[in-house]
Amino acid sequence: MLSSITSKIINILLYQLGWFSCLLGAAWGYPLKGAFFALLLIVVHLVLAESRKSELYLMLCACLLGITIDTAQQAAGVFTFKTDPAWPIWLPLWIFVIWAQFATLLRYALNWLSGRYLLAAFFGLIGGPLAYWGGARLGAAQMGEHLFASIASLALIWALVMPGLMWISTRLDPQEGRYRRLAVNLLGRKRKRHV
Repeated sequence: MLSSITSKIINILLYQLGWFSCLLGAAWGYPLKGAFFALLLIVVHLVLAESRKSELYLMLCACLLGITIDTAQQAAGVFTFKTDPAWPIWLPLWIFVIWAQFATLLRYALNWLSGRYLLAAFFGLIGGPLAYWGGARLGAAQMGEHLFASIASLALIWALVMPGLMWISTRLDPQEGRYRRLAVNLLGRKRKRHV
């Protein structure tokens, strides 16, 4: 296993690359390519993850919750996502992917929020609106006509979403996530074959 800090650094890098891939792909007119690149990064996360089954369940829960929330907020005019005509569903593919990607942070980089539900709520209150506003600034979405109301809605929702996701994460697997040492495992296997 890799150390906790190394796992967290790799986790943050995978997430940030995927986040920018999804948002810039949508903003620059390549939403499917951006989403598929981010999906590859999720596959890397799963290959490295110590507990793949709980990670998959957590991604599924986050996607279902996120799709429900984003659908309702988009219908309410809080924001509008930039869509792709090739993708026939009400939300673009990159939204599904970005929620799955966000779930990869919960047991790794955001594990420090486990059991700290008030702190998780505060983190969501600030971080949720900032992420959506950042996406809008990059051109992947457009905030609603009444910016303050949109930010307030996002803040309220995310103040509830973060503790909820942390609770689900802890129930699925209370252990802090760690990545495997793949290179060492592969070398170890090669040495055993030669012996």
